[in-house]
Amino acid sequence: MENPYQAPQAELDTHGESSTPFFTTSITKLIVLYIATLGFYRLYWFYKHWKALQVHEGLKVAPVWRSIFSIFFTHSLFKHIANSHQERGLGSWGAHAMMATLYVLMTVGGELAARIQTSDVFGVWDIALLVTSIIPLYTLYEAQTYANRVNQDPDGESNSRFSPWNILFVFMGVAIWGTVAFAILAQFTTILD
Repeated sequence: MENPYQAPQAELDTHGESSTPFFTTSITKLIVLYIATLGFYRLYWFYKHWKALQVHEGLKVAPVWRSIFSIFFTHSLFKHIANSHQERGLGSWGAHAMMATLYVLMTVGGELAARIQTSDVFGVWDIALLVTSIIPLYTLYEAQTYANRVNQDPDGESNSRFSPWNILFVFMGVAIWGTVAFAILAQFTTILD
């Protein structure tokens, strides 16, 4: 006979919020949000990957700190993705270490390029800054492609729609990019006068 005073028992999901080892998102969404947020989306991207790994594999990690200090943990995350890809028989991702190194170098290089004092004219350092901000996106694109395969969602369909928050950040990004474009255009028209 059951105890009538016992609290009801429920089956709990031991994996928590993530039944996949990595964060799934579509490549289009990754690119749009990365560009719209001027690269700040990578903080969220790293956080979601480390959080999924923490929940799925029970890793004792702090996703927030691994996101903020991503340059120190990129190699580890990319290695987790590469190992999982290989273990599932999906082939190897031999370039994971090179991609992680490229991410770190371009991120640090971008920070340094942003701090170099230049003239008021849009020039070589500004182009270098643009390049060093786009190359990390390519490395995240590569990592996301392999992570989506591991998650058995190669196209990232389960997270391809833009949420209201995503749309808000895209609109804010468009406003910022519009302001930047206007400033550059104004700068060039002043130079030509």
